[in-house]
Amino acid sequence: MNRSIVRVLTNFNFRMLWLGQIISQISLNILSFVLAIEVYQLTMSNTAVSLMLLTFGLPAIIFGVMFGGIVDHFDKRSVLIFCNLSRAFILFFYFLFSAHIFMLYLLSVLISIFTQLFIPAEAPSIPQLVKKDDLLSANSLFTITFYLSTVIGSLTAGPLLRVFGSQNIFIIMTIFMLLASFFNYRLPRLSASKKVKFEFYIINFVKPVYEGFLFIHQHERIRQSLYLLTFSQALMATLVVLAPGFADKILLIDLKDISLVVMGPAAVGLILGAFLVGVKPNNILRGTIILSGIIISGITLIMLAVISFFNLHGMIYAMMFLLLVLGVANSFINVPSSTILQEETDENLRGRIYGVLTSLIGGFSLLPVLFSGILADVVGVGRTLFIIGIMVFLIGSYFGQKRIRIIY
Repeated sequence: MNRSIVRVLTNFNFRMLWLGQIISQISLNILSFVLAIEVYQLTMSNTAVSLMLLTFGLPAIIFGVMFGGIVDHFDKRSVLIFCNLSRAFILFFYFLFSAHIFMLYLLSVLISIFTQLFIPAEAPSIPQLVKKDDLLSANSLFTITFYLSTVIGSLTAGPLLRVFGSQNIFIIMTIFMLLASFFNYRLPRLSASKKVKFEFYIINFVKPVYEGFLFIHQHERIRQSLYLLTFSQALMATLVVLAPGFADKILLIDLKDISLVVMGPAAVGLILGAFLVGVKPNNILRGTIILSGIIISGITLIMLAVISFFNLHGMIYAMMFLLLVLGVANSFINVPSSTILQEETDENLRGRIYGVLTSLIGGFSLLPVLFSGILADVVGVGRTLFIIGIMVFLIGSYFGQKRIRIIY
């Protein structure tokens, strides 16, 4: 095993942050799938599921960049504990109001707001906990476990619903978030990187936003990476929106099996794709991988739609394989774009750039998420997959041709 990874794993402070990340991410991933199922069962509407996803996205637009600038002025350990305790409290309220659709929407907005505050306090704490030579290994572990927590959350959501029911499962998520708070509590003090006391004036909220967008405007590769990352996240958000209807109308399976049959293969594909990108030959350009990911995503969505058109319900394993391929293709877009973003971004602006990324994902994901939900209710899930697949394939083909003309 790499010595740097060993040093990171034996670093008590990093382990506390890392374990907190794993537990809290698992809880949030379970929550997203449980809410998608709950809302669909209460309304039988794909549009309602879209609106649920929007309640997570809207706070990202409003608070994503803003909180990135604010957190730098405070002890990050205190921010992490405060956010996780607040999210645990909100998860308990889900337990109390799980049958009330309006409350589900309201609580989702609240938990998203605290998550926007949490994001710029978590990963940016790593440099204060590990040596500079171990920073790459620490970030690699964080990335791997981010994907793993997606897989675990995807695979366990359905079984947990079966065992504990649609109400008690929120108690399990509350316990997970309290455990994450405990791990954060055991961290050392993570002093603010900016010694100037933060004052709640409008200029102190606007300035970080302006500086972040100015930097992005001046750096084309940063801008392209942000667009690609937003695109990849929008694709996965669209899959979450369509998952209940896809399982109900096309696969004809129990909604509690969505996590195993639909989201599980896609999440496994994310990890497999990240691994394949990591071991790629050096002569394969990142741009080639990204374009391949876009085109493969389009083709896969079209194939899923074709299977649904012919009512080939016995081909459930073929569909699961295609969902796995879709996850792989998404990593082909996501991982190289993330690497370019990290390499090209000024260290002093990294928090703000990631804040902009959070806002972009929340903002630009709104249209495809809402569009896919409404379209699925109007023309059906299969036709919606086909239309989205054609659009994605045409985008990939356009940029592929454009890139070839530049090379030759």
